[in-house]
Amino acid sequence: MCNPSPDKIKFLNNINSYNLTDLHNFLRIHQFELACFIHYGLASDKLNALDLNLVKERVNTENLSKEKLLEGGMNQHRIDEIFGVAEPVISCPKCNREFNNADTFEAFKNSCPDCAVAAPPPSPPPPTGNKLLQRIIERKANVQEIQDALLNEEISPDILRNQAFLSEEMIQRFYSYTSQQMSPVDIDKLPPLKPDRTDFYFLGMPSAGKSCLVASLLSHWMRKGMATPEVTNPRSVQYFNLLGGQFSRGILPMNNPNAFVDYIELTLNFSEQYKDLLGRIRSRDYNIPINILDMAGEKFRKVANPDSIDGSVAAVGDAFDKHKKYLFNKNPKALFFILDYSIDNGGASAWDQSANLVVVLKILEKMGIIDETDSIYLVVTKSDMFNVPLSGYRQAAIDYVNEYYLGFKNELDRMARKYGFSQEILPYSIGECTFGQLMVDFDPRSNEHLRVFPEDLSQRVLNLTGRYRSGICGLFTN
Repeated sequence: MCNPSPDKIKFLNNINSYNLTDLHNFLRIHQFELACFIHYGLASDKLNALDLNLVKERVNTENLSKEKLLEGGMNQHRIDEIFGVAEPVISCPKCNREFNNADTFEAFKNSCPDCAVAAPPPSPPPPTGNKLLQRIIERKANVQEIQDALLNEEISPDILRNQAFLSEEMIQRFYSYTSQQMSPVDIDKLPPLKPDRTDFYFLGMPSAGKSCLVASLLSHWMRKGMATPEVTNPRSVQYFNLLGGQFSRGILPMNNPNAFVDYIELTLNFSEQYKDLLGRIRSRDYNIPINILDMAGEKFRKVANPDSIDGSVAAVGDAFDKHKKYLFNKNPKALFFILDYSIDNGGASAWDQSANLVVVLKILEKMGIIDETDSIYLVVTKSDMFNVPLSGYRQAAIDYVNEYYLGFKNELDRMARKYGFSQEILPYSIGECTFGQLMVDFDPRSNEHLRVFPEDLSQRVLNLTGRYRSGICGLFTN
């Protein structure tokens, strides 16, 4: 029976908009009823991907029947795993008595001459099954291994359709999947950072979603036709096309563990309306040169060592000394620290990440970068995992940072008083992703996250560059 409280109904009405992690949290933490998931029409592919132990727990708690699960679209294989496979009824051909297992029938026939017939041979043990298929059903497999299995005919499209409940579109995406990664180069071989531009740093720990955020921003600018990479910098053009192009096809960028820094040199092209001295609406075109610096998370994991602050760890200290000369310039700067909400949704891992980022912040201060910084943003990625409507993401991000990143936030406040930069906490999400590197919905027309968050961040980038544009004071409107 489904008996949702009024505050849960609004979530149940949109049950299919939530990803698998959200659904697990609803069941585990917020004690939603599995019966309500079924009653409100949870898609069968998501129902079949729920953690099996969690489903068993809810079945026992709610006393759900096999028929109810079948009605909701759960496949027979999972139902058998939950309830066990009942042995076939054995019927005696002589006296028509029925026995629910072979052992009982064997004991009976030995004492009844009329039933002296051979018991059927025991059924063979059920097949262990395709381990990859099970991981696909649970949405834990990676797109690359699925593609390899398809091309090597280790798994068929029919199996993916009928047992993993995948759409034809998703299967075709497996076949067409391609993903490339920039080859790391030594800092000495990178083109020098050009002056007279605004530098935007994107920093964070590994897998925080930093490169995905940058890729979503570039893809957004591509669609709007407002970004042009610097053609005199071939690596910048390649990186721009790689990140933005793959994201536009629904493919997330791979981690960049080796290179310490890569950057994209481009020009933002846009128009801005303003009122002239007579109150007439005018339009002015802008071409704003910027540098986007993608700082590798793995290097920051290594540098997040307290000894590295005073340089006593040579390997780490030398690495930053080597890059200091390259990164330091007088360009105005904005820093975007990427915080991963899904790291454990709060707790020890988030606190460790906070402590590591404090170290990184102090290193940047030593390098002189903070002194040239105008604004710092703390961007909480994967905000779609917040158990709130989209309109509540911003407050949820602020609450999350204040609870789990307070040490980092306090250090930022201290530096803000010293250096005078502004700071802001922002949520960010690209929507649900699956199979490691695929977005479920990569069309901005249907994926609200791809409209709201890249546009919000774009406006901040444009506003920051606007502080350094020349013009007659008072003639501009934002």
